[in-house]
Amino acid sequence: MMKKRFGILTILLVLIIIFCVKGTVMSKENNERAKQNYYYAALEQDYLERTRQILHGEGYESCGINLTRVTYEDGKREYTVLLHHRRLECLSGEEKLELKNMLSQIEFHNEECSFYYEL
Repeated sequence: MMKKRFGILTILLVLIIIFCVKGTVMSKENNERAKQNYYYAALEQDYLERTRQILHGEGYESCGINLTRVTYEDGKREYTVLLHHRRLECLSGEEKLELKNMLSQIEFHNEECSFYYEL
């Protein structure tokens, strides 16, 4: 009877230890993810500001900018930049490509990030 209690108590303590260790590891992962999110949020804000400056310089003062982000489990990020302006619809394919090239110069170049543009 005493051995059964000891065995049950041992198993219970091992489970509690495993639970506590797992919680600590998950907490550290969440902290790293939060730091990474703050880092990318700052980069995204800077990118949007510089995009506005370029568009303003090109004569698109009131251009709407939508930046959509998809974050994958492996850490990769995919951004879609959608620009709204009546004059953008009138641009030729060559002019649109030139504008996309200008905007691609200010992207934050990171192996984990890719940008797509819709005009």
